[in-house]
Amino acid sequence: MNDLPEEIKHITEGFVPLGTLLSRLAQKTHTQLMEEIIALVKMPAPAPAVNGNSAHAGIAMDDTSTENLAKKTKILNFVQEKHAEWVKAAVIARWSRNAQSVSKLIDLVWLLRKQQERYQAVIHAMAGIRYSSTLARLPNPDLRTALQVLSTGTAPWMPDFNYILPPPLTAKEQLQWVENLNTLLSIRLNLEDYDTLPYHFQNYTIDSGRVTFKVPGEFEVDLTIADEDLTKQFWFIDFRFDFTPTPPELSETLRMHLESKVNEVLEKEGLAGCYKFLHELVLTHKITEYVRQAFELSRGRWVDTLKVERLNRAMSIQYWVGRYPPEGPKSWIILGVNSGKKAGAPEDPKSTSYLTLRWFRDNKEVKDVDIPFNTVDISTEDLLNRVIGRHVAYILGSIHSKLKSNGRFTKREAGLALDIQLDDPAQSSLRMQLGHAYYVTVGISSTTGMFAMKPQSTMTWKGEQRLNWHSKDPAQDGLACLEGVRCHYVVDEIIRRGRSTGWVVCKGPVKMDIVKEVLSLRETGQLMWLKRRGWTEQWYIMVSLSLSGDKWFLLEVNSQPNNGETHITSFAKLPLSSYAPNLEDKFFTNLTMFTAAMISHIIDLRALHKRRIKHVPHDGINYSLPANMKVPSVFIRLSDILRQPQSDKSNKRIANWAHDFVEIMFRGARNSATKPHISDRDKTATNGTKGPEDSTEPPKESLYAYMDARLKVSDPDKFGLLKGHVERDVAFSRALGVFALRLEARVGSTVLDTLAHRLQAIDKLADCVDAIRRSDRDIHCEEITLTKVVVTYTDHKKSEGEMATQSDGKRWKATLELGPDKIKLSFERGNPQLRAMDLFRELINSSLRCRKLPFYLSSTLPIHRALDSVEDAWVDLAMSDRGRVQVFVAHLDWFNIHYTLPGPSRNPHAVRRLTLQIRLRCRRESVEWELTREEPGAVKKPDDEFKQALEKVYNAEGKVWRSLVDSASSKTDHRVGDLIRAVDEAVRRLAMQSPTVLKQTQPKGQMQAKSQAQAVYHKQMAAGRPRPQTGQVVVLDD
Repeated sequence: MNDLPEEIKHITEGFVPLGTLLSRLAQKTHTQLMEEIIALVKMPAPAPAVNGNSAHAGIAMDDTSTENLAKKTKILNFVQEKHAEWVKAAVIARWSRNAQSVSKLIDLVWLLRKQQERYQAVIHAMAGIRYSSTLARLPNPDLRTALQVLSTGTAPWMPDFNYILPPPLTAKEQLQWVENLNTLLSIRLNLEDYDTLPYHFQNYTIDSGRVTFKVPGEFEVDLTIADEDLTKQFWFIDFRFDFTPTPPELSETLRMHLESKVNEVLEKEGLAGCYKFLHELVLTHKITEYVRQAFELSRGRWVDTLKVERLNRAMSIQYWVGRYPPEGPKSWIILGVNSGKKAGAPEDPKSTSYLTLRWFRDNKEVKDVDIPFNTVDISTEDLLNRVIGRHVAYILGSIHSKLKSNGRFTKREAGLALDIQLDDPAQSSLRMQLGHAYYVTVGISSTTGMFAMKPQSTMTWKGEQRLNWHSKDPAQDGLACLEGVRCHYVVDEIIRRGRSTGWVVCKGPVKMDIVKEVLSLRETGQLMWLKRRGWTEQWYIMVSLSLSGDKWFLLEVNSQPNNGETHITSFAKLPLSSYAPNLEDKFFTNLTMFTAAMISHIIDLRALHKRRIKHVPHDGINYSLPANMKVPSVFIRLSDILRQPQSDKSNKRIANWAHDFVEIMFRGARNSATKPHISDRDKTATNGTKGPEDSTEPPKESLYAYMDARLKVSDPDKFGLLKGHVERDVAFSRALGVFALRLEARVGSTVLDTLAHRLQAIDKLADCVDAIRRSDRDIHCEEITLTKVVVTYTDHKKSEGEMATQSDGKRWKATLELGPDKIKLSFERGNPQLRAMDLFRELINSSLRCRKLPFYLSSTLPIHRALDSVEDAWVDLAMSDRGRVQVFVAHLDWFNIHYTLPGPSRNPHAVRRLTLQIRLRCRRESVEWELTREEPGAVKKPDDEFKQALEKVYNAEGKVWRSLVDSASSKTDHRVGDLIRAVDEAVRRLAMQSPTVLKQTQPKGQMQAKSQAQAVYHKQMAAGRPRPQTGQVVVLDD
């Protein structure tokens, strides 16, 4: 289009893309179609047929009822109208194919129209000049008269009226005349017209020859007299309005009209009629001013919100026009004139007509409200603001009163403030607390009447939409709307903030009717179900959001319903404020802690009841929980816990080392991701079976509760060997004499099994440690845990332990493994006491526990060491068939040594045998080892060569033992070993001095194999090699 000449301008202004035009037309058609459908639905339906056969009548003929025809006509008109619009659109679309040519045509048409406009403008201008020149024409001058007057000074043909001009007044005369006039006015008003002067004309001033009557807020009128006769009328001089806004000066036309009317009234009715006329005039003018301002408002700031109607000396203003649908309620005011007369009452001279205001709110007149309006400074906008301010106060006040009567506001648990500005409704507001530090402010627009909520958000926007478009009476529906906004906020905050701390919203597992019946809820609003990740499937948190306050419940439901319907098995109300909790991470962390504590407490009490364990709850201070949340600790009997879990018998084991009470207190909860590793030594229940909580694998994310169990020992000195932390989760304070146990269990499982295992381990540990502490033997603890105690010992007493050492200078080590079922004892490699390991284990797993263990470990050590040397000394003799020895450990305090020597002349039936016993005897309040001969048969101590050899040993010079005629005794130290070695040396001499031993009845190879196997076995035991396990065969001599 750049090739156009300069005269032709290319037009692009006002062009609309074809796509936009079609999309707008489609949108408009769709919107009007929906409105048409709604209108058709609201139209009355045709009346049913009288004979009851209307269902079949429609088959034969069309429905010609008035209602049906009206609907068809409406549909037809709508289709015809839309068809015309779319036909136009089709024509435009077809012309758009030649857009360039059409654009050129538009430019040419615009040029031609401009030229035509110019031609018409020139014609109109010429016509205007022609019309205006007519008024500019001057009449022909009277030259003859002008020449006569200018030349002679007179014109005889002009008339002469012979007027005599009065002499001009001087200033003094003028002043005297005015003073006289003031005097006459004063005399007339004070003497003549005193009784007839109207009440409202009592305020007047006399000055400059006139009297000025002032009616405040209405007008001022200046009157004067023209005659000294006091009966003559007053005359009008000037008039001024005494209110705003008014014109600064009266127009000449209005002044002339007023002068004529007022003078006429003064002549007929006097001053009373003058006041009445001017008063009514002012009231009418005020109403006119109100109307004028109302129309200006309706065309300005209040456009489309006011409907102004001028009545007969009154006006009506309907406000909030678009607030409700056409059939909805309306509100308006009527400003008119009241005569001031009372029916049946005598006329009061003081009464007069005045402006009155009637207010209709929602189609009903409000009579008990006084709405002051200023008649001096007239402002329609101020009048509307005062009326609307009271309307807003009524709506917000009604909502406020309904909210204030609810529980959470009555108890002052939530903030609620009403701020009413009667003269400025835009500043009126209702402020309600939604959350801990979150408030919503509800206001109403003074011009439109629409609700507005601050701060802006999705929930407040929905609340505005509900009040503005879906509520017929906001004063009644505002309560439910604001409660819905609050519930929406609380739910949104719980979902948004709870998700980061592991809380998720889930579907309610229980029906509403069951919840109301079980929880006895008088008012149920919105129910919200929460669940903490890591909980078992039967535990839930239910939040009841209602007008009376929010309630939080911890519920347990049956996870596997029998009849297909889930029921509530237990519930507890959480001690949370009924309104406005601080929904931050700390709140949900505390909620996790508290609910975990409650669930664990309920499960533990249920397990205690099931196991018939007596318990007592104790309300103490738990610093692990928030100040407003309390979960009692539980005191249970130690003797009940130490009882076997699977036993329901009343037999109990009394633990004398501690008081018979254990306190269990909740300490915290953590996720499995943050849970530190704890040994699974307690996961196995009694008899090696698993508890119910270990039957299945835990979920990927579990929540674990931590408990502290504390028990006070009766004598802290018994545990003097313990120092601080026995293990990572077990500590002992010697100053307080208290064991502290940290227990863990998944939330929903009991800690009683773990507690029982720990207490049983401490019970065993207590026996062991106390036995070691009380023992007078040289035995020391090297390592102490709940599962293992490592001790080192010698064969000395404590008093000799630091001064004397063993011959080989070594302290022997023994390890006690404290298992859940029994205690296992193990020795290090090379320990000579390995032969009696089974007897030691029987001892520590008997009723004596570890009380005698330190004594037997130390006192039997020299005996076992001596027996090892005896066995080593007889290895060569056994290999050469000159004799053999056998050692039997009957008990820890009873040892048998069997010697077998070959007889004379190699007679296999003439075998010499010697049986020695080493037993622990009590002598003179002490214990000693006694070595004596005890042969089987009737003769226990025959008189033979062995007797002679033993008597020599018993009575040897420089002996460290004591002879008892036919036996010997020794202290429980290394001297008993010397006695055994001495006896063995004497017996070995007899074996080496004896004649050649005949072969036994069994083959020699078999005898040698047995002797070799026995020798190898004893050497392996002495060298610390592991003992043969079950299934291996060790061949020993008979």
